[in-house]
Amino acid sequence: MAKVNQNPMLIDPDMKEIVESFIVETKEILEKLDVDLVEMEKRPDDNELLNSVFRHFHTIKGTSSFLGLDKLTGVTHKGEDILNKLRKLEVSLNATIMDALLLAYDKMKALLNSIEEYQNEDIDVEATIKDLTELIIALENGGVVVEKKKPAKKSRKKSSKAENTIENKTEINSELILEVNAEINDDDEPEDADEEQDSPQIEIKASSADKVKQDSSKKVENSIRVDVERLDELLNIVSELVLGRNRLAQVNSEFALENEGTKFSRDLFDATKQIDLMTNELQLVVMKTRMIKIGKVFNKFPRLVRDLSRDAKKQIEIIIKGEETELDKTLIEEINDPLVHLVRNSVDHGVESPEIRKANGKNPVGTLTLSAEHEGNNIIITIEDDGKGIDPEIIKAKVVEKGLISAEKAKELTRQEILNLIFIPGFSTAEVVTNISGRGVGMDVVKTNITKLRGIINIESTVGVGTKIIIKLPLTLAIIPGMIVKVKDQPIVIPLNTVLEVLRVHRENIYSVNQRPVIKMRDSVLPLVSVEEVLFGFEENDENKVWQYVVVVGIAEKSYGIKVDGLIGQKEVVIKSLGNYFGKVQGIAGSTIMGDGSVVMIVDVNELLHIAVK
Repeated sequence: MAKVNQNPMLIDPDMKEIVESFIVETKEILEKLDVDLVEMEKRPDDNELLNSVFRHFHTIKGTSSFLGLDKLTGVTHKGEDILNKLRKLEVSLNATIMDALLLAYDKMKALLNSIEEYQNEDIDVEATIKDLTELIIALENGGVVVEKKKPAKKSRKKSSKAENTIENKTEINSELILEVNAEINDDDEPEDADEEQDSPQIEIKASSADKVKQDSSKKVENSIRVDVERLDELLNIVSELVLGRNRLAQVNSEFALENEGTKFSRDLFDATKQIDLMTNELQLVVMKTRMIKIGKVFNKFPRLVRDLSRDAKKQIEIIIKGEETELDKTLIEEINDPLVHLVRNSVDHGVESPEIRKANGKNPVGTLTLSAEHEGNNIIITIEDDGKGIDPEIIKAKVVEKGLISAEKAKELTRQEILNLIFIPGFSTAEVVTNISGRGVGMDVVKTNITKLRGIINIESTVGVGTKIIIKLPLTLAIIPGMIVKVKDQPIVIPLNTVLEVLRVHRENIYSVNQRPVIKMRDSVLPLVSVEEVLFGFEENDENKVWQYVVVVGIAEKSYGIKVDGLIGQKEVVIKSLGNYFGKVQGIAGSTIMGDGSVVMIVDVNELLHIAVK
């Protein structure tokens, strides 16, 4: 394809603000269209939804025409013509018309990416416009379109393209929006496309009006756009302020011990308390400005499930819950890939074909549920299907067959440990590699990415009923609550989200199993892990120590006890990198600065236990 010169209007300095605004707003419209188009296929008689989709196409057509984006204007105009025939009840929505609208949507998205990245429309749209034009002519001649059976090769190609589109890392705008909502009521209907003026200026005016015209009450965003870098700088300043607050609290405690009851001591206490309160409030506000609704990720999946289920010849309904749940921008960017792998596995391995589901007395239409909810300082993301479930015996046979573990070791594993084997690199139960899954890389990627985010992943599955995968993530990666403990007179921080409870155990109640220390906790045996041994390679035994403190931590379904010498307390800590000099230290997530100015290590519990088990 020949290189197309940059569009003069797109690189005009005087138009920069308008072009940037156009790109941001069009991205928002395309995100909404991605959901609405799939929903429209399920609700073809919903006139309000149809009018909303039409307005979105019309808005993009008007603004792109004003900017001289002829290809984008041409594609959206053809899509608008098809939608207008649906609005006038000249034709009824079917799979062929839906495929055409999705084809137009994909091309619009590709054009917008080219406009943003290269300031041109260097995308071939002739074939797309030709297909859309032929469909419009067919609709005008007969009013009914017969659904065509596509060749398998072409279907796979299209499905693969759709997957590649969805698998790209979640696109997060370079700006976050601080929203203040106001409600506007307007019952006007949009005018038919045939009656619209051709003038670009008039089209923009009409499109602006169309944005607020709704059949029912609609919320309009009154917002300012703030560059993410500014918010990152603000978060860094707040992080340093948290360290300063901790230092002030330490000074106040030491001063109060020496000058208890004095007026200056009371005044310092009051000032420290006020600073602590305001720092907490400021930290909360800054965190909220970085929060993005997880719906930004979830809303991409209806289209993915639609395309994958058609490619796999399955019928699957996707249900989304908790899309209003908010998560830090950094986590939103990183969670997309793991979720894509999990959804693809559910479609390919989980949900059965309609024939098998009928034979098993199930609804031929399978269900895939994506949900999110807050739980304390964490967010819980669940991917659940009502498919065939995971058979532990099949998993066990496969790992032995592939030589990933020995047959003797496989016999000793619990049911949950067997289910967790699907995270081993290279493991797959698929007999045939498809363009959906079966390569043995997906679940390993999921485990790796979740661990990087200091998250926990757990699997629950019942054969013949379905599978439920639960992901637990911290709300933010910058400031975390931690438990400060002492190991050989050195304080270390254990992230509080992993701590279940703290025990004090008499040395006589510590036993040895397979040359490993364990304790009996209620009705279970709890393995003990020594931080000294894991990090430094040795452990000094103190014969005079009668009591042993144990911090019980939970990772997925397992619990371990971390041996510590003392407990100092709980505190919010700011995670700092160890820097290039130290690089990555196994078992250490980072460091923090305490109130007295000392540097304390933060334990990476996942990695610490992984090393200890090995």
